[in-house]
Amino acid sequence: MNKTSVIITTYNDADYLQRSIPSVINQRFKPLEIIVIDDGSRENIAEMVVNDFQSLTDIPIIFKKKINGGPSSARNVGIKLAKGEFILFLDADDELLQDSIEWRQKMFEQLDKSYASLYCTAIHYRINKSYFLENIIETNGAIDGCLIGRTDGIPAGPPYHLFRREVLLKVNGYNESLKFNEDFELVLRISKNWIFYGVNKAGFIRHIRSDSWSKSDPYNAYFGVESFLEVATNTQLLPMDEIKQRKKENRLSLVKKLLIQRKKWNEVYCYIDEAFDFSGPKNKKELLLYFTNTIYKIMSWNLGEICKNKARI
Repeated sequence: MNKTSVIITTYNDADYLQRSIPSVINQRFKPLEIIVIDDGSRENIAEMVVNDFQSLTDIPIIFKKKINGGPSSARNVGIKLAKGEFILFLDADDELLQDSIEWRQKMFEQLDKSYASLYCTAIHYRINKSYFLENIIETNGAIDGCLIGRTDGIPAGPPYHLFRREVLLKVNGYNESLKFNEDFELVLRISKNWIFYGVNKAGFIRHIRSDSWSKSDPYNAYFGVESFLEVATNTQLLPMDEIKQRKKENRLSLVKKLLIQRKKWNEVYCYIDEAFDFSGPKNKKELLLYFTNTIYKIMSWNLGEICKNKARI
């Protein structure tokens, strides 16, 4: 009955394994194995944590440390090591709800092999200890790629999905050239040939951290999304209208983050211009931003200086 391999990836955050590993060990329905992939952390704390837990359970816990290559490469190593029919990914800082494997595997076993994944929703915990239950679109069949990653849409994050390992192998796993939205790209590729089953039921707790890589520098997320959208364009994973919309949103998101950091307007000017080149203002906030930017351009005597950031795009 144990058909699920749980793959946990970690990178310089091994302390969180003290929470994620027990959440797997304490499942009512035990997994086939737990595979912990350390993506080249500076220290060997993850291995020591794993060694401590290996003596506390009869579930095989496999540890592998590799040269740093990003989350995609770490998950791909786990996929190759896994023996289960199904694969459940877990980030080091997340934790499974106690019945997560049980209900997901039992439900997936009722589906035929045209289904690549059974996805669920999550409980999000913030730093201030407030939480909310995320809502998703329930699915039984083909998915609309334009809804992936949208609020109340279709999730793509690895812990949301219980994947069929055979499918992951056939699509060669995650795209290792991507450091951001690699999960979006994987689900979109899979959706070309397989279907999905989505249930609006929580399967895990997602802890929202302020020190994540994507939040440490707003340009990390910006350039990461741009790389994903370039791949999506070249491989026709999304319609061009959707790609343009996401490019606009990516620029406006960067502008918001930079303004929160009290950056000067000449550091955001060109991103605002480019955002509205993709499509005009759609609501009051966008309209206010558009006119504020227009006034700034009119009042500025040094357009050459404020446009020097153009080279960064």
